[in-house]
Amino acid sequence: MKDQERFLKKYRGNECLNCGVPLDIIDKYCHNCGQANTTKRLSFKDFFSEFFASIFSYDSKLRHTVVALLFKPGKISKEYIEGKRIKYSNPFRFYLSVSIIFFIINGMFIDFDYMSNQLNTKEANTLKKEIKTTSNNEINNSEESIFTPYLTSKENTSSVYYSESQLDTMSGFEDFNNRLKTYTRYYKKTNELSPETALDNLGHEKNWYNKYLYKRSLKTYKLSDNPIALFEFVFNKLPFIIFFFLPFFAIVLWIFYFRRSFTYMEHLIFTFHTQTMFFFLIGISYLIDEILGNETAFHIAIVTFLIYLFIAMRKFYQQNNGKTFFKFIFINLSFIILAGIGSVLILVGSIFIF
Repeated sequence: MKDQERFLKKYRGNECLNCGVPLDIIDKYCHNCGQANTTKRLSFKDFFSEFFASIFSYDSKLRHTVVALLFKPGKISKEYIEGKRIKYSNPFRFYLSVSIIFFIINGMFIDFDYMSNQLNTKEANTLKKEIKTTSNNEINNSEESIFTPYLTSKENTSSVYYSESQLDTMSGFEDFNNRLKTYTRYYKKTNELSPETALDNLGHEKNWYNKYLYKRSLKTYKLSDNPIALFEFVFNKLPFIIFFFLPFFAIVLWIFYFRRSFTYMEHLIFTFHTQTMFFFLIGISYLIDEILGNETAFHIAIVTFLIYLFIAMRKFYQQNNGKTFFKFIFINLSFIILAGIGSVLILVGSIFIF
């Protein structure tokens, strides 16, 4: 392959311009730091030629990584833990790059404003039906309605404010629950945004804990008007959430393959590679479904990934089809359970940090 102009011998120096190590004229790259041995001033053509060559060249890490990941399930993980790493991208870095692209693509096709408007429209239609039903029954219930507001009014049954002295006599959870109720009721009644003013009027201590609970009660109450906001908040944190749970999935693999001579980090590398493949398939399916206007590609991508995962497990862990299938079923069930528990914890936790 013909050298680019800036790599010709006439531009090679006697020492590395980066680290100062002595070089020979035959040295195309520095043997100490790897920088190209060239003294030629960088031109526009050189800059972009080098950029695209690093991506599309025959021996580029990206090309080898993508080809091995897509068409040779389990091979890239197996070779990486065996020490054949120079031709592959770092599993962690490659996973982050693909996940970022995936969530950018995913975010392009999710319209949170539209979802919120649809929900508000549905609630408005429901309210209209309720009003109409109430109006039709108003005459028949006129005598009863004279007395019942004092017994059934939501406003009257939810206006109790607990004092600091009352709350101090309660258990930890009961104290926490009734403080939130008190602060929510007070905000609903007064629309007071300042925690200091609200706590002062309620006669509660103005410590950090009460201020925090008052702010939480405001945001939790506002979610009733726009519940999609919480979903959007959680969605924006999904890359970090999924990354946080991958080590737990690697623990599941370590448990199921405890008799094999794999270290935890080797299980984690396999997890990074398979999760990267999952993002790749689902991301492509979203693009196809957006063009076709249905979810066919998404369902195909899910089935494809399950087949891919089975093949990758068999080749990486070097076990027969029977053992691999048994572990494949139980590992996926374990993952679903972990995902369910994680989703609940994330949803509850998101309410407190939203």
